[in-house]
Formats: sequence, structure tokens, C-alpha cells
Amino acid sequence: MAYFPFFVELEGKECLVVGGGDVAFRKIRELLPFGVNITVVSLEICESICNLAGEYPGQMKLLYREYKKADLEQKFFVIAATDDEQCNREISEYCRQEKILVNVVDDKEKCSFYFPSLVKQKDIVAGFSSGGNSPALIKELRRELQGQIPEYFGELNERLGQIRPQVKKAFSTEQQRKQYYNQVIHKSREESRALYVQEMEELIHKGFTQS
Repeated sequence: MAYFPFFVELEGKECLVVGGGDVAFRKIRELLPFGVNITVVSLEICESICNLAGEYPGQMKLLYREYKKADLEQKFFVIAATDDEQCNREISEYCRQEKILVNVVDDKEKCSFYFPSLVKQKDIVAGFSSGGNSPALIKELRRELQGQIPEYFGELNERLGQIRPQVKKAFSTEQQRKQYYNQVIHKSREESRALYVQEMEELIHKGFTQS
């Protein structure tokens, strides 16, 4: 069954990662740019995770011990990334019982959510999922599509967000606003760069050709 791609604000949310190896590292690395607070609990924690903790000191807590059920309390979501199948099963069962989102690495049946393969440019985020069937195929799809997104789109998106209040004030109908945004995007594509906010303002003042 296909999974619906909800986009959820994670900034300030609490996440528990049980396990401290390379797989846990890859999940943590994807999450940190979204502002999530991560607690890692494991007897051993790899150097890569420790380095991330140094880069994100306000977002990460490392606990060098075995996990306890109490660690799961008050967490928005949990990632089980251990080599212990019984431990992963217990985490999954508890989280499902307590309505906590859980991802058990490499065990589709124990997950209540999957990690998408991400393409991210600032606030532009695209996620791809195979419903847990073939992560390798989705990674290949991501590589192909990532190369088709202009590298300046993230910057363009931010500037369009800045100009948005002025656009709403200047144009009274949704159709006019749509035409304006299309013109900005078209001009940015022509010049292979993100128009500056000042240039966008000039287009508002000059008007544009109605289609």
C-alpha cells in the first residue's frame, strides 16, 4: 500500500534513536537540518554520530547505556536501529500501544512510518518512498530527479516568500497573482538564477502582460 507523504514540522520535536551505528547516523544526519531534538541511547556510539553532536550541540544528547522503556516517554517519534531483533520488537510494540510514531530500520512490518529519500534545497523538500518495498530503487529515482532541479530554486523560493505580502496587496485576484509568479519563475529560468527581491518588486510596479 502506498503511504501518504505528510509534511510535518519537526523543529523542537523530541526524537529518540536507539542504536549508535552507521544506520542510526544516516537517519540522524537527515533529521538534524529540520530542527528536531535527538536523544541517542546506545552502549556504543560511532564517531560519525559524535561528530554530529559537536556540530549540533543544542539538538543532540548522547546516552552511553542500554535503552529503557522510560526513554520512549514524551517522544514525538522513535527510531529503532539496533542489531537486537527482540529489542526492536519491544520498542515497536510499545510505541504503537502509546501512539508514538516508530521506524524500525530494515523491518517494514514493525514501522508506523518510513523514511523518505529526500531532495532538499533550503525550504524546498521533496520526498520519495517505495512503501518500504525497494529503498534502492527510490535512491536511484532521487539521484535522477535531483539533477533536474535548478540549483537556485531554493533561493528563489525564499525570495518569493519574502515578496508574497506585496503580491497579495498589489493583485486582487488569484489569477493575477498566478500570472505574476509564473513571470518571475520564467524570467529566473531564462537567466538561470533567482531574481532578487528588488527585481521582483520592479515587476510588480511595471505590471505584466496578461495572458
